[in-house]
Formats: sequence, structure tokens, C-alpha cells
Amino acid sequence: MFIWSVIVGLLVVTWLIYNLIFFRHKEGDPEPKDALKAGVFPHERGDVKIELTWTIAPLILVSWLTFLSLAPLDYMWDIPDNEDADVTVDVTAGSWYWGFEYANGYEKPEEFTKCSSNINCLEVPANSIIRFNVTSVDNLHAFYLPDMGIKQDAVPGLNTATWVDTSIVSARDEPYRIYCTEYCGNSHSQMLAEIYVTEVNSE
Repeated sequence: MFIWSVIVGLLVVTWLIYNLIFFRHKEGDPEPKDALKAGVFPHERGDVKIELTWTIAPLILVSWLTFLSLAPLDYMWDIPDNEDADVTVDVTAGSWYWGFEYANGYEKPEEFTKCSSNINCLEVPANSIIRFNVTSVDNLHAFYLPDMGIKQDAVPGLNTATWVDTSIVSARDEPYRIYCTEYCGNSHSQMLAEIYVTEVNSE
């Protein structure tokens, strides 16, 4: 999908630069027949073929890009149920912190040793499906894990959900960062949390 976006962007920019260079007004050029004049309504303006071309061609292109994006979007929107996820975490946003609680009676493995509090710190097992149930206790926030490619709005009075497969990142001693990407007040930039991905003995 990224490659297609780059290709489309390059084509558009190249076309714009081409027109800027080769069709700019030059000294001595005759006035165009359809040049606008103050107080005079143009009798005829435009080209139907060109207008159809620049309407239909982008429509086809955007439709194709939409088709390409359906599969990854469908994958992300297929959120596992609480019972189907390996771990379900209730995420509560507040000014200006993240609170985490394991749901469905999940018991922390003995390997989980990095978080002394459930505020602004979370530890999850590697190679697992993690479901996040997200809400807020005050105003709008946005739960964002850039290294895992997920973001979900935290809305007061509304339960939303997202998920991640932790096999896409490495288990390590250093944390991954969690950010709030919805401006939420004076300390918005300090609304940070850490998430550790830890190898857990399955036996």
C-alpha cells in the first residue's frame, strides 16, 4: 500500500512540475481566447474531454487504492472477542495518565517484573493476541502505540476496542512507548506510558 501511495504521489508531483515549467506564461504570448475579463461573463470555457479525463482517471485510481486497502483494514477491524484474545487489558485514560487492568481473571505470570504500578506501565506476553478495551474518565484522549501500529480513541462513556499481535515486535527489556495523540489539556505532551513485551514460559 505504501509503494502505491509513493507512486501516486510522484505521478501527481511530476505532472504539476511539468505544467509549471512548460505552460507558464511567457513574454509576448498571445492572450488566451478564454482569458477572463473584468465584468464580462465568459461565453465558452473548458474542455469536456479533459474534464471527463481528470474526473474518471482519479476515480479509477482512488477506487483501486481503496480496494487494495480493504484487506489490511478488514484485518485490523476484526477485533477478537474478550474470550478469544490471549490477554484482555482494560485501558482507562485520564488527565493525564493511562491506567491498565488485566481482564477476565488473567493472572500475571512470574516473568512480569517490570511494572510496580498499573498506572502508566503495562506488561504483556510476547507472541500473543492482546485486546485493549479503551475508555476515558474525563475528556477525549487517543491510545497510540506507534511501534505496534495501533491507535484508538478513548471517549468518556464509550467503550472502544483495538488489538495487536505482539509477535510483530521483539520481546526486550526496554519498553515500547504509549502516547496520547488527542490534545487533552496542559499536560497532554506528558501523557506517556510504557508497555513491556516479555517472553513467558508456556509450561
